[in-house]
Amino acid sequence: MKARRHNIPSSERRVKSVTPVAAPQEKYFSVRYLAAFVAVVTFAVYLPALGNDFVSLDDYGYVLDNLHIRRLNGEFFRWAFSDLSAGFWHPLTWLSYGIDFAVWGFNPLGYHLTAIVLHALNTALVLLLVVQLYASIRRTNGSLLLPDRRGTLMVAGVTALLFGLHPLHVESVAWISERKDLVCAFFSLLSLKLYLNYAAGEGPADIASPPVQWFRNRYYLLSLLTFVLALAGKTMAVSLPIVMLILDWYPLGRVGAVTGKLRLLVEKLPYLAASILIAVVSIVAQHGIGAMALMNEKPWPVRILVAFRALVTYLWKMVLPLNLLPSYPYPPQVSLLSAEFALPVFCVVTVAALALYRMKREPYWLAAGGFYLITLLPTLGLVQVGVHSMGDRFTYLPSLAPFLLAGIAVAGLWKKILPVSGRFLLAVTLCLLFSLLSLTTVRQIAVWKDSLRLWNHVIDRGEPFNPLAHQNRGHVYRDLKEYDRAIADYSLALAQEPGRVEYLVSRAVALCEKGELDSALTDLDRAIVINPREYMAFNNRGTVWFRKGNDAKALEDLTRAIALKPTEYLAYQNRGSVYERRGELDNAIADYSRAVVSNPLLAGLYIERGDLYLKKGDMERASGDFLTARDLGDSRRMSSVTNGPVP
Repeated sequence: MKARRHNIPSSERRVKSVTPVAAPQEKYFSVRYLAAFVAVVTFAVYLPALGNDFVSLDDYGYVLDNLHIRRLNGEFFRWAFSDLSAGFWHPLTWLSYGIDFAVWGFNPLGYHLTAIVLHALNTALVLLLVVQLYASIRRTNGSLLLPDRRGTLMVAGVTALLFGLHPLHVESVAWISERKDLVCAFFSLLSLKLYLNYAAGEGPADIASPPVQWFRNRYYLLSLLTFVLALAGKTMAVSLPIVMLILDWYPLGRVGAVTGKLRLLVEKLPYLAASILIAVVSIVAQHGIGAMALMNEKPWPVRILVAFRALVTYLWKMVLPLNLLPSYPYPPQVSLLSAEFALPVFCVVTVAALALYRMKREPYWLAAGGFYLITLLPTLGLVQVGVHSMGDRFTYLPSLAPFLLAGIAVAGLWKKILPVSGRFLLAVTLCLLFSLLSLTTVRQIAVWKDSLRLWNHVIDRGEPFNPLAHQNRGHVYRDLKEYDRAIADYSLALAQEPGRVEYLVSRAVALCEKGELDSALTDLDRAIVINPREYMAFNNRGTVWFRKGNDAKALEDLTRAIALKPTEYLAYQNRGSVYERRGELDNAIADYSRAVVSNPLLAGLYIERGDLYLKKGDMERASGDFLTARDLGDSRRMSSVTNGPVP
């Protein structure tokens, strides 16, 4: 009997023809074992970071002096989701610090352990994502390199090990304040992986389906959710919707007819809406803390040339990771006539032209280049935030594209080398490479051992004169009570940038603590002339007048500081001390009460107000303040001079 033939609509036949088989990681347990292996290796290499301390580069503001993270209650979550004082909206990053503090307190080991675990998990996710990506490449272009399982695992393994072991990523892991990179990358990788799951289940007929259909897809919704979580870790995730469009083009091959293209754009609208909202919030926040002042100083052509140089420099550091620094100052002279800037422009334009030329035959070059450029774009300084020209931390996710190309190249070379001896030599070379990367990473981790070692490294290995580095080393020396060295570093910073109020205020603090009150007043007077609205200058000058015994001038300056920033606690606390010495206990208690309203989690304020209540004989209120201080626990001294936030 002749078998009955069923007539299947052509659209359904097309769907069946492209529906993929089970993803390799579901079909082969070896993928999971390999992911676990690269995670364990990465974790082991980063173990020396457990011996590192906090450093004076935002760690005080993010953790040590951050009173909000000390209680995981409703007030903490309200603050975490509304705070923009650091210049960013990253509530998940704050939550991670809050959990660490609940477990570890002020022990830096716990914070480093969390970072290492996150980096190891990200490395495993990179491997799983690359396997999924490479499977998509094989489905859409079966002739590309290695269609077999072993080749896929080799590409993914090399890419993941490069990602996990490369010293360029040490800054994101060993620097406690850069936790936001790790949190953002974790959810970004998850979002991309879920998006690939969503896209892999669609055929041409689904591309034209109404939005209500794909908006109910669980992989789509989970991808959107993890994308929002990535944004809540760091603003850098804003580029992810464009990355998804690149993946739609290659390797997913979802870009087809006009209706399909429009549908893909509509599909990204929720992602784009979240990106635009967070980008605007971040720009407003950065502008609010003065981190975008360089925008007015550096015209567009200068910023574009610096961006071209960063694009090439990052790639060069991926090939040869030498002179990695936590601070790359903005170049003083920028010109297209200089080879330092003309050569990167030529290289980028040439590579882009070649990638476009080879787009049809080898589209992965253009796709990888697009991923690298788009993910770096928010940090290239076109919208300049801070005084840096680049940062190793900015390469954490963008480096995935060059590392993937390296993995593909290694796997292709393995396939072409037929003799066993040749493959053995390649394997030995890879082992040596990863060993060298691991050793370099361990050495770079040691740079972040403590504040003094960090800033000595920047000054010794970096630019000849880096005022920001000298200022930060000055803070370290000041905390060590080596005031002469601190003053020398602040003076070096001022020699390079005489008009920087921060340097003048910093030197004035060191001079005051050394006992040179008149010299401190000179610096603070100069700072106020430069910026008559500098809160810390008035606060510190009031403190100097207090130490000189001039209560009238101290009250005048501290009152002016309060007028400039009525929500800051420090000037209230200092003015309360002046009133206390004058015997005006009611005024002193009123100021300490205002300080408590501004900073209700600082135990020291309750202790000092309790002492005032004792002097007045109010035992009940004094006892209440002392009990509150006890419940709040030990509180580290807030720094009078802090560094600005680093993105």
